Amino acid sequence: MTNIRKELVLAIVQKYHPSSVADLKRRLNEEGVRSNDDDLIAVIRDLQTTGAINLHPFSVPTSFADYVSDPERSWWIYLIMFSSALEALLVVENVQNGPIWILRLLLGLALLGLMPGYATVQILFPGDWLPLLEQALLSIFLSVMISIALGVALGAGYHFTGTSSVFALSVYTIVSVFVAGYRRFSQIRSSNLRSAPVN
Repeated sequence: MTNIRKELVLAIVQKYHPSSVADLKRRLNEEGVRSNDDDLIAVIRDLQTTGAINLHPFSVPTSFADYVSDPERSWWIYLIMFSSALEALLVVENVQNGPIWILRLLLGLALLGLMPGYATVQILFPGDWLPLLEQALLSIFLSVMISIALGVALGAGYHFTGTSSVFALSVYTIVSVFVAGYRRFSQIRSSNLRSAPVN
């Protein structure tokens, strides 16, 4: 058995009150507790048999459309897509004053320094493979590298303008976030956790 114990699972349940097995697994990962899915399922079954906890089974989407239509799982896809598209629209409209300009500035910084890299990290490491700090640092690094690469590519063809740069970054980010969503969906479907029902 790995480092998962009944007492630890009970402590996490009492602290966070997860409603499902998936939520419990996420909370355990946040606490730095790594466990084999089979061991976790065995502990959960034992605790549910004694009535100590009551969790909903880990529901698995049957298709990518089901995955993206579940806001609890795919909110990040919509947030990144909406932010990228809104920033492109604000740049095309050339908003220069008022509170919308501040929004344009913040979205521009996120598009330039975070969102493309985050989508790329999710393609390479779907799910919870990396701790949050490592995901954030790698996302910033990759975003800067992607921004530079797209800028160089646009500059080579004499198409480097603010509008074309934002449009290219937005397109890259939106396409990448869809691929990242599909990778995460595939990872969920192939997970051992879903193959062992908890009732």
